[in-house]
Amino acid sequence: MALLLTGCGPATKVSVAPDFKQGPEQEAIYIVPFVTTLVPENFSDAVFNAYVDDLNDNHTLTNATWFSIIKEELKNVDQQWLAKQFYITGEIWSYIENAGCCSTELRVKARLQFFEAGKKEPSMEVYIPLESFFDHDRSTLAVERDRLAARLAREMTVQTIKALRKQH
Repeated sequence: MALLLTGCGPATKVSVAPDFKQGPEQEAIYIVPFVTTLVPENFSDAVFNAYVDDLNDNHTLTNATWFSIIKEELKNVDQQWLAKQFYITGEIWSYIENAGCCSTELRVKARLQFFEAGKKEPSMEVYIPLESFFDHDRSTLAVERDRLAARLAREMTVQTIKALRKQH
């Protein structure tokens, strides 16, 4: 796997298998609901919903007609059917709110995994760590949590579109 790094500090990292086919022609690309560990439900729901909406709003940049959510747990999906699909899984973890008297730091980590049809291992993995910091006299936890969720969804969308963009 090749590893691409950008920027300094917490940065998105992308690992790609050498035989990954960028922008596969698919009618639907399936998205499995994200696994979350110790993440507020309203945060993870906001990230997932914004991510899927953003992908569907930008599907013309890819060879996918639409992005569809698999509504059941992955273990309950017909594995023979799933093996023939291109699908994306995600995970959000390490959500931290570190509050002091006058400011709060927010941190979160996420990962996307892209599975090509016929492959049991991900062909591409995207690791996204994000941080946010705010003064209590300038914003609130609810506002900043929503901003961080929107940033995470946007970064996930950007990385997914890069991976699946149409080849001209």
